[in-house]
Amino acid sequence: MNNSTPSYQTLQAGVASIARSIGSWVKKVFLGTCLLVGTSYGSMIIALLSIGSAAMISVMSGNIKDEYTSTHTLEQFFETEYLWPSIMLSIFAVIAVFLREVGVVTSTRKKEKELQDRLTTMPPKQFLAAYSDAVIDIRFLFESQAQDDSQPMTKQSLASDIRVVLTKILVLAQNWDSAPTETYRANVMMVELDKDAIRRNFSQQVNESPFFLFSSNIDARLDNADGILHITDLELSTSVGNQDLAAPDNDIRPICFPFKVDANDHAKSQPNLPGGPVAVSTNESQYIQDSRTHFKDWLEDEARQNPHVTEHYKTTIGKYYTTHRYATSILSIPLALGDDTKTPIGCLNIYNNKANILMGDSRNAQFVQPLQPICAYLHDMILLYRAFIDMEASEND
Repeated sequence: MNNSTPSYQTLQAGVASIARSIGSWVKKVFLGTCLLVGTSYGSMIIALLSIGSAAMISVMSGNIKDEYTSTHTLEQFFETEYLWPSIMLSIFAVIAVFLREVGVVTSTRKKEKELQDRLTTMPPKQFLAAYSDAVIDIRFLFESQAQDDSQPMTKQSLASDIRVVLTKILVLAQNWDSAPTETYRANVMMVELDKDAIRRNFSQQVNESPFFLFSSNIDARLDNADGILHITDLELSTSVGNQDLAAPDNDIRPICFPFKVDANDHAKSQPNLPGGPVAVSTNESQYIQDSRTHFKDWLEDEARQNPHVTEHYKTTIGKYYTTHRYATSILSIPLALGDDTKTPIGCLNIYNNKANILMGDSRNAQFVQPLQPICAYLHDMILLYRAFIDMEASEND
């Protein structure tokens, strides 16, 4: 009985997928026909049908009337020489008019949407001013780091400068959403690919992380992942709102995610969770409108595709994001330069305790584009911060 359950679920999912595909195809064909009838060619067809049916009824009205009075059954009706063809021609004309109206309405709505999209592609006015100031301030900060020889750079001073950059980014997010009083949070999660270094320095985080599917021991966890994405040092986090600007965000906790660049082989791959892990594995920004519903849908879809996903794993992940107080909507941006084949060194996360930050799914991608120059500065600062970490590790060894 247990062996048949997955097969039934697979069959049920397949039937549902086919039904959705057929429904989508029928809808596309119907709307395509309506749009075609709504063109000048459609108007010509409607005119011909209307004129033809009117002419036929007018010229053959006597014959139509005679056939109407002598017809008593449906079979006789369909066999009439003038009555049935004239009615059928009239019905075709009415259907064509209906399709034309649907096509005109659909075309009008499409044009309205295109116009609305054009009007909303420009960033908000207040964002442009804040963006100009942020780029100037970050460039000055970055250059002053390299030119100031009076005080040696330390890991702590660099972390402070990174938080300043994160603060500037969060202020931009506030201006993008026209929400200057809302609390926005950001952090930088580091990528670690060296599994020996992970075992030495992050074994506790890996063992305690609820995000590993293969969780029997640390070797099983790491063997099925290419690396981890983690935030251990809270100095690389901050928030804007009622808190002091550029101060570490003490409300977050250390966290560790596995990621796999090629996760197609479910038997040998940790699932890439939406957000940071997917952003790092694909080298593309990822947006989550509402983590509570997003992760629920993702877990259901992953369970259908991956037979190794357990109910315990689904419950653990679902509970984590359902009860999370701060990350309802999340934007994750991989920190990488130029070569898309290289794994990013980290991931910038911007998040809020409300859904649909950064104007929702349709506008967040536009927010990412102007952020790229700032992310380039942040990438180099994180690279330098990583050098301090490696230096400390070698000294401890």
